[in-house]
Amino acid sequence: MTNRVAVITGASQGIGAAIARRLSKDGFDLALADLDSAQPALQKLIQELGGRAVAITCDVRNKDDVDAMVSVAVAELGRVDVMIANAGIAPVGPFLDVTVDTMDNLHAVNVRGVFLCYQAAARQMIRQGGGGKLIAACSTAGWQGYPGFSMYSASKFAVRSLNQSAAKELGKHGITCNVYCPAPVDTQMWTDIDKTLSGHLGGPQGALTDSRLKGAPMGRLVQAEDVSNLVAFLAGPDSGFISGESIVVSGADTVA
Repeated sequence: MTNRVAVITGASQGIGAAIARRLSKDGFDLALADLDSAQPALQKLIQELGGRAVAITCDVRNKDDVDAMVSVAVAELGRVDVMIANAGIAPVGPFLDVTVDTMDNLHAVNVRGVFLCYQAAARQMIRQGGGGKLIAACSTAGWQGYPGFSMYSASKFAVRSLNQSAAKELGKHGITCNVYCPAPVDTQMWTDIDKTLSGHLGGPQGALTDSRLKGAPMGRLVQAEDVSNLVAFLAGPDSGFISGESIVVSGADTVA
């Protein structure tokens, strides 16, 4: 895995940071991207990793930012072998309360962001030759809708279909495309979701988590490391003929 370069968006915390830790351990050079407000956290993560890595400011909603992110990765690290479009947001709440602005921003981050990252990275991979791997964040909410998750779920369904189409078009260039679909992951994002939806359901904070745990076959939430283990496989050599897939990480909570 020497001298392979991975770009990770939304890398400052949660799943993104776990992926960065795992890929650094696997020998990747890393371009870690996040919003300007997250740059201190990125610098701290880079110091922790100790490997070759660069921090990049990027708003995945913005095409110029995404194109610049890939350009900086190439300038600093030499190439792009893996793009992990991990950045995402999860505003939740009752369907009738969702505003147009909320819907538009959610799709701009979760869907347009994946599209722009895939497109910019694929163009670089084609220029440099040798194929590459495009990987994006999805969710079990991309397989099934849930109360309170209407627009988030819609965005993740879109990511799955975008990934499938990209895989069929880019395979001739040796580029694979896959998405990871975790059930609720024990991160700050889930804590915020739990707080919002537990309140709407009339229960105390933690009520949503408790209800999910009661039905969880393996008795726990997904951990960020469960996801990073899958991403490491998708980014590595043993997944070279796996493409167009949406792989669930749920401990049998959701069976696709």
